[in-house]
Amino acid sequence: MRTTLAILSLLLILLAASLALTTAAITPAARNIVYVHVPTAFCSLISFCVLFFCSIRYLRTKQQKWDHTAAAAAQAGLLFATIMNLTGMFFARLEWGIWWTPSPRLISSAVLWFLYVAYFLLRSAFESRRRKETLSAVFGIIAFIDVPLVLISARLVPDIHRPSFSFDTPAQLLALASAALGSVLLMTLLIWYSKLSKERLCPHTHPR
Repeated sequence: MRTTLAILSLLLILLAASLALTTAAITPAARNIVYVHVPTAFCSLISFCVLFFCSIRYLRTKQQKWDHTAAAAAQAGLLFATIMNLTGMFFARLEWGIWWTPSPRLISSAVLWFLYVAYFLLRSAFESRRRKETLSAVFGIIAFIDVPLVLISARLVPDIHRPSFSFDTPAQLLALASAALGSVLLMTLLIWYSKLSKERLCPHTHPR
């Protein structure tokens, strides 16, 4: 199953890259970075949703598998949030001539990255496994408030960041859809592998 996911993810990302370089190319060329920026932004938010859900499940059941999955989702989310913010900075530089500006969407996206980092700092601050897992779960639930802020910030508040991006051709929509689906499959794979590695390091995972 994991091999199938990896192959599908690779094929979809390669399809998106091929289209972005040919029939789906956006003018000016610098805007083609949206084929990376939008899918990674999407995955960084989905990862936080997984973190939020698993944190709730952990607090309700105290089953360590939910903590493992939450931490794995945070690892994937940090990776995608890093790419999202970096590509966003390059896009801002090319479009607006600045690397960053304190707009609602950019601030909330930066906060998302810092929340992922804070989650891991919190996890590393405690030696007690139960305390680490419980406080991390509480933090994951509270920090989730930033996810809707990222989604609605540019739509409710005047912002230099455009609320949406228009595509002129079906090929461009196909390229974006392929990149997004390939990224989601990659995110799923990363969470899956990370969870399995955590379970191998802590083989006695069971409800307490």
